[in-house]
Amino acid sequence: HATAAAERLISSGSSRSFLRNTYKRNIHASHKTHQAAAGKRNKDLFTPSPFKRSDKINIDDKFTVQRDLREDDNTYGIRQYLLLPRTNDNDDPTQKPTIIASINANKNILFGAQLHAKQSGSDEDYIADYFAACEPLLDIAKEDASINGQQVQALAALNGLCSWVTECLDRDGEGSEVLTSLLHGEQPNTLLDNDKEEQVENRGASGSSNRRARQNVKSQSAKIILNNESDRILMLDAIRAIATGIPRPGHSVVGQGTYRDGAEGWKSLAWEYSNLATVPVDASNGVTGLEEVSLYKSRDGEVAKIEHLASVEVGYLKIAGGAMARMFFV
Repeated sequence: HATAAAERLISSGSSRSFLRNTYKRNIHASHKTHQAAAGKRNKDLFTPSPFKRSDKINIDDKFTVQRDLREDDNTYGIRQYLLLPRTNDNDDPTQKPTIIASINANKNILFGAQLHAKQSGSDEDYIADYFAACEPLLDIAKEDASINGQQVQALAALNGLCSWVTECLDRDGEGSEVLTSLLHGEQPNTLLDNDKEEQVENRGASGSSNRRARQNVKSQSAKIILNNESDRILMLDAIRAIATGIPRPGHSVVGQGTYRDGAEGWKSLAWEYSNLATVPVDASNGVTGLEEVSLYKSRDGEVAKIEHLASVEVGYLKIAGGAMARMFFV
């Protein structure tokens, strides 16, 4: 199960620092597919893995992509793609390589795109490094994940979702159509299900300190069904508790009941938040935490649905309420 794999394969470990300029020279972060995975649009249903001959692919004279299998020789099971510096014959074979970036996979589902070698600096620097390292890695991982003819999917983290919802709550719903409707007792146009009629709304006012709230939000016209006023209050209280980590009145913890009562509203908010991800990312607008969604969008990924409680890891519950975006590459 992809969700369980995502929880098991949280990458760890430190790496040596690197220069962003090196990335820009040697791994060009463009919106074009990397050459190792290019030219496949007219491929047969089943295509050979790019790792057919070796578990390493040199993508230029500086960097290589390595595939690590986690289930013996099962090439379509749990695995990890690593971006590493290229080595030469003079390097110490006992020295562990510096992991620059990684992407996890299980069958045709990718997840956990992560930059390991981080430098202190601005959000703009981090985003540039993230895309420069992860885009060519994603190109090859996507090609390898399609070898059995299945459509490649991804599970993307929604880091910062709880903070965004809290900010919108503090501003009486400003920045969120869902929260504005729930707070004021209206029937919300949420962001769920399969209605394909889309519109773009700018929900923010100039001068707002909530920069995410000023982003364009793509919305769909499905609806949360609220039978009465008590349902509205129940859902709103649950959403507030999930976002802030503060239990509802009369409750001692933010537990399973809270996540159940807030599920539909939280999924709507997660969809709304996921659509703040832009390509290319404009880090100056303060939207950090959605870089994985933007990464997959840069390679023709589209958010298809929100997985509620996709991860119940304590740290992730605190920053995203457990929600992840399921994306399809089209």
